[in-house]
Amino acid sequence: MYFDHYKKHGYLISDKILSSDEVLSIRQDLDSEFDKNNKHGLFLHEFKNEKLIKKILGLYKNNILIKIKNELEKSFNINLTILPNFAVQKNYHVDLRQFHGWHRDCGGEMRYSYCNKILAKNNYFFSKIGFYLQENNEYGGSIDIVKSSHKNFSIFKIFLRKLKNIPLKVIMFFHKYLNKLYNSIPETLFMFFLNAKRLYPKIGSAVIFDSRIIHRGSPIAKDKLNEISYKKGLYQATTPRSATKYSIYCHFGTAEGIDSYLFDRLKRKDELSINELKTWIKQIEFIGNYDPELGIQMKKIFDPIKEKYQKLQ
Repeated sequence: MYFDHYKKHGYLISDKILSSDEVLSIRQDLDSEFDKNNKHGLFLHEFKNEKLIKKILGLYKNNILIKIKNELEKSFNINLTILPNFAVQKNYHVDLRQFHGWHRDCGGEMRYSYCNKILAKNNYFFSKIGFYLQENNEYGGSIDIVKSSHKNFSIFKIFLRKLKNIPLKVIMFFHKYLNKLYNSIPETLFMFFLNAKRLYPKIGSAVIFDSRIIHRGSPIAKDKLNEISYKKGLYQATTPRSATKYSIYCHFGTAEGIDSYLFDRLKRKDELSINELKTWIKQIEFIGNYDPELGIQMKKIFDPIKEKYQKLQ
């Protein structure tokens, strides 16, 4: 069931994992954690509240996600594990006036033939797991995806993928060169043109999506933008408190998926990417202190890749 949906659509939505009371409890803890740090994004190892750390790690130990993991491993014939980076974002939003938001998480990898060979494999698996602690509404809250855009990565289908990307290229042109017109047109029209879909997961369920799929955080509606302030140069919005958005993310994948991911990331020049390998190592050690079993699972898959890239640095 899960395998078929993921393979066909490039994402899946789990049954509800958290109760309403559990969601409220985590949101209250996150309010306190972010108020103390005065940031809009935190890695799990930066948290001070140990009970909150355990609550977040507990999300990945529930029977629903274990069942999904087991089915995907069997169907793809791969070994999967939860992986860094574990991060929480508060009010992470693109400003549609500045950026359309659409991207692939593997976009940088597509510049390298080494990565493209991995991305094209039938059993390729590298994804994100997102927990969204609010409904997806006019203030955003979850993600939008372009249907089936995770497909056509083999060398025989590159032309087909590029052909299907034409609508996105048109929208990018509109946004860049006809920005006022872009912002006057309802976003639903662009979504239709892209063959895109807004996801509406139940609060407290998990969304697992392929790193190759074109997606974005569901943006704040255009008719609300004048009510919102954004931090210059950052995808961070100040919303009404009742519309505060929390997203919890980690990676989920195989050793090959990590290999392709780090091949690209460690070639980038920004500070976050330069320190990516160190951050992964730090998080695995940190999480192992709270959940030894998960720490061992991550190390088993990650250690051979870590050794490879430590030698290259």
